[in-house]
Amino acid sequence: MTADFATVFEEKTREIFSSEANRERVAELAYDNFVKSFGCSQSILQAYQEVLGFEDSFWFKALGTLQGGGFSGLTCGALSTGLILIGGRMGRDRLEEGMGAMLPAFGPCQELAQWFKPTYKSTLCSEITGVNWFDLHEVAARFLGPDSAEAHEKCARIAGGTALKVAEILSKL
Repeated sequence: MTADFATVFEEKTREIFSSEANRERVAELAYDNFVKSFGCSQSILQAYQEVLGFEDSFWFKALGTLQGGGFSGLTCGALSTGLILIGGRMGRDRLEEGMGAMLPAFGPCQELAQWFKPTYKSTLCSEITGVNWFDLHEVAARFLGPDSAEAHEKCARIAGGTALKVAEILSKL
């Protein structure tokens, strides 16, 4: 993380997300971002950037590879992004700090995972979307084809819901 991003994130998350209106705003923005432009991870990150008042193009670009479970149907990009955001607030600063410095992130990350799986019935993008992400034609048909509205809406709701849950968790840290 760049120093500016890390500083802004550290200083503003609890303060800004202590407001229910701001938590709902980040959720609405994540949902709207997905509807307009696709991509759960970047939709969530951009919503957080807007609500927290910063922009970091490096992390925005990097998180783009989390869409579609790393473009392979693995862990949902919305869940991965949520874990990264929690890590940005609670993670260790340097490798030399050892495992003990990682422990504060365990509880909040587990809270997110324990909420996510029963809410969306899986943590795997391929199971949630029903798409084989190794077949580009299937991906295109599911998200760009004539019957894509339902899949697109489902993922937009997941982006918005995850953004909200992460904001709730961050407000308590």
